[in-house]
Amino acid sequence: RELIDQLGDHLGARPPGGDHQSASFTSDGVGFTFFHGGMLVPDSMVLHCDFGELPGQLPPATRERILLRLLESNLYLFSEHAPAFTYDPARQHIVLMCRFGLARADLASLLELMAFFSGMAKRWGRDHFLFDTPAPDMN
Repeated sequence: RELIDQLGDHLGARPPGGDHQSASFTSDGVGFTFFHGGMLVPDSMVLHCDFGELPGQLPPATRERILLRLLESNLYLFSEHAPAFTYDPARQHIVLMCRFGLARADLASLLELMAFFSGMAKRWGRDHFLFDTPAPDMN
C-alpha cells in the first residue's frame, strides 16, 4: 500500500476507490497496472506495461514477424525475475509484465523500471521491433 500511495503522490493520481489490490496509472503516456501478488506470493507485485494493440489490418506475414519478434525478445529477456511479453485477450493488447519483490522495492527503483518499460513501449509503437526489416505497412 505504501509503495502505491507513494507512486500515486508522485504521479498526482490515486487508484479508484483507494484499492491497493490493483492500481492503474499512466506515466509518460504509457499505461501501467500493478497487482498485489496475492495469497501465493504476498510479498510481491506484478506490473503490466500496456504496449497497445497490434496494428489493425496487417498482412499475415507482417503480423507473424511482429509476434515472432516479441517471442524473440522474450528469449533475450529470459532470466529469474525478468519481464516477459504476453497478450491480454480481453483488451487485445500486447503487455510487458514482470513480478518484483516488495522487500527491496522503493519509489526510485519503481520509477526507473517504469521509465525503462515506457521507453520500450514507445519504441515498439514506432517500429514493432522490426528495425532490421523493411518498415511494415501499417494500413
